[in-house]
Amino acid sequence: MLSLFGSRTAAEPEFISELRAVETEDRLRAGLAGLLEETDLEIRDTNTPTEFTAEATVVIMKVVLAVVGRDFNHLSFENRFVTGLFGFLVAHNLCRRTHADLGVVLGIAGLDLFTREEIDQIYKLGSSYRRLRQHRQMHLALREIIDEFLTHPNEETLGNLTGVYQLCLRPEA
Repeated sequence: MLSLFGSRTAAEPEFISELRAVETEDRLRAGLAGLLEETDLEIRDTNTPTEFTAEATVVIMKVVLAVVGRDFNHLSFENRFVTGLFGFLVAHNLCRRTHADLGVVLGIAGLDLFTREEIDQIYKLGSSYRRLRQHRQMHLALREIIDEFLTHPNEETLGNLTGVYQLCLRPEA
């Protein structure tokens, strides 16, 4: 590969990329430990960055649901969809951090959140995510809030994340 000035740049060895992914995973686990303990949740041990990212995505969404006092299984269709879209945004951010395969992560996380009968929602989430990206300022604001939470997971950033999540929910009947 050529750099900006035409000289060859060395590709990062695979083991360095793997070490970075493990270091990112360790940092995220340590940062989320206190919040997970409060909600009695945990990120199970995993073997790959992709498995970790899928597991972390689902657990983070369960933390958000617990904080706002909601149960995913009792949400309306619209609110389940909003929750899935937030999960999609969290997964995208985590995949950037861990170099995990977003498609696989979304498949695994989607199966954990949605029932098999609702699996077609994962595909609809993808098209909704593309539409959300067209609303650049909203997308950037959501991405910034999620990024801040993942970088500094604490009560304040979790409050910001859950606050925005609640703003996006429709009132339940």
